[in-house]
Amino acid sequence: MEFNGRFIVLILFVITRVNSLAYDVHWLSGPATIERDVQPLKQTIDIYCYTGTPKNLLTLWQTVKFHIKIKNDEFSQYFGDNPEQVYKDYTEDSYYRFQKKLYKSVSLDIFTSTCMAVNTKEKHSIELHIQRVDLWRVLMMVVGAALIFTSRTLSGNPVFFYLCGIVIGVSASFMVFVYYISRFIPGRTFTYGLLIGGWTVGVYLVQQMWENIRSIMAAYQSYIFWYILMVGFISFVVCYRIGPPKNQRSKNLVMWTLQGVGVVVIIFSSQYQEASTAVTVITLGTKYFPKSILYYIQGYWRRRFPPKPRLLSSEEYYEQGARETQRALDGLRRYCASPDCQQWSVMLRLHDAKRFASFVEGNSHLNDDEVIDYESYAFSMEHSKPVANSTRNMEISDDDSSEYGDED
Repeated sequence: MEFNGRFIVLILFVITRVNSLAYDVHWLSGPATIERDVQPLKQTIDIYCYTGTPKNLLTLWQTVKFHIKIKNDEFSQYFGDNPEQVYKDYTEDSYYRFQKKLYKSVSLDIFTSTCMAVNTKEKHSIELHIQRVDLWRVLMMVVGAALIFTSRTLSGNPVFFYLCGIVIGVSASFMVFVYYISRFIPGRTFTYGLLIGGWTVGVYLVQQMWENIRSIMAAYQSYIFWYILMVGFISFVVCYRIGPPKNQRSKNLVMWTLQGVGVVVIIFSSQYQEASTAVTVITLGTKYFPKSILYYIQGYWRRRFPPKPRLLSSEEYYEQGARETQRALDGLRRYCASPDCQQWSVMLRLHDAKRFASFVEGNSHLNDDEVIDYESYAFSMEHSKPVANSTRNMEISDDDSSEYGDED
């Protein structure tokens, strides 16, 4: 009995040891590329695991993908949260045996660990691609915020109304077309397939249908172009017949719909759902923040910290004076030439009516003597400034006067 017990323990140890060596795990935490050649005698499988990253604002627009570089599509994929689960799926081969063509680029959850194994007899390489700033995610967040802020303007814009009508018309007609085609597919077979194979079979069927649609679009591009053109024209005619919404409640419904779409786009623009939700709340709060409170805060800030006035220099002072004087003279000239001014009554009260008429016609309001007097006065003021400054300096500086006194 003791020998049999030891023999059983030894067998269990060997089985555990064999299972522990049945796969090799490659833990990847950063950008890396692993190449694998064909090894017929190799009994273990390679499992590639992404360790995940902690949540922080630097991962707001981050994207992580597994890229499989292989010449053909003769391979199978197995995914799981840990290596044990991937190895179990690999050995059982129950979920993925129906799939003939899988994605060569797989997006991962950046905050949780994800493992993947590839079963193939071809030479291949596995690349973990980490994109710190995904421009597509940034564009989604910007578009969502723009929809929220411009929703009121877009709700009454005719161009936006016609554009959305055409897009919705083409999309709806395409969905109706797919619906009538799907009626020829036996529904019970699809239902039984989902019940037996689970959601993976449904994903496979949807993927195959999308591949077929892509192949049809590639083969019949001219027909699809004329189809979209015809349906778009019909949608435009219908929208033109209905006309843009004029009722304020209809505009409010369009505005709220655009804001809802913007909220959804912002939330799903990042895998960091908490941060994207905070961005949505900030955007909505900024959109509907009461302006009266903002004006009150601005007024209080200006009273508490009044801006310091900037004094004009001599050149700026003379330039502003000349500019404002010319503007006032032009306004006066336009008023005197307008029907609102009673020119004859004004000319009767003037000493020199001829000069007034000359001013209204566009001539200068000063004569030659006045210009000469002004220039002489300005010349004398310019030359008197240094004298005044030197006198002021002599009056203020007591040290200089004492020195002069000692010399005397």
